[in-house]
Amino acid sequence: MASATNNLFSEGDFFAVPLKSGGYGIGIGICVGAKGTVVARFFAPVQDSLPTLDQLNRYDERDSVHIEHFRDGSLRDGTWEIIGQHPRWDSYEWPIPKFGAYQPNANDSAGQAFEVELDEDLKAFRQKKVTVEHFRTLPLEMISSSKAAQITITLALTRPGWKRSVPGLD
Repeated sequence: MASATNNLFSEGDFFAVPLKSGGYGIGIGICVGAKGTVVARFFAPVQDSLPTLDQLNRYDERDSVHIEHFRDGSLRDGTWEIIGQHPRWDSYEWPIPKFGAYQPNANDSAGQAFEVELDEDLKAFRQKKVTVEHFRTLPLEMISSSKAAQITITLALTRPGWKRSVPGLD
């Protein structure tokens, strides 16, 4: 996988996002792109205090409840606290997921839904047209600022079943 863009954060690191509603959302960076972006998986439940690395090492990919693609500003500036490296980190056990993208049509007819694959620099390298039903099973591909991601992560972890609305579709 790609290497970290700084010495503070790398793939396989757990980190804590202070949620807007209080507590912390726990994530793990599964890929760190060359241009300051990260794909991470997040876990429920919300933590009342910062967990230790020993409390997190049981997590694996199947335990995650939310996936986000975001800029790493809050990791670099320390707003989101880095807890430490998963002790059994193996990037092959935590692959970059496929994402969904939706392209609305200007004439109000049905748009097109796509499944998007990202490379190790977190750039789209392959996409294929899919049904809207399949698209809705995928995390939405959009690179958020870390501040916008904080809001999305808060909603995803505190409102079970919450999904981001898709312009032109919802």
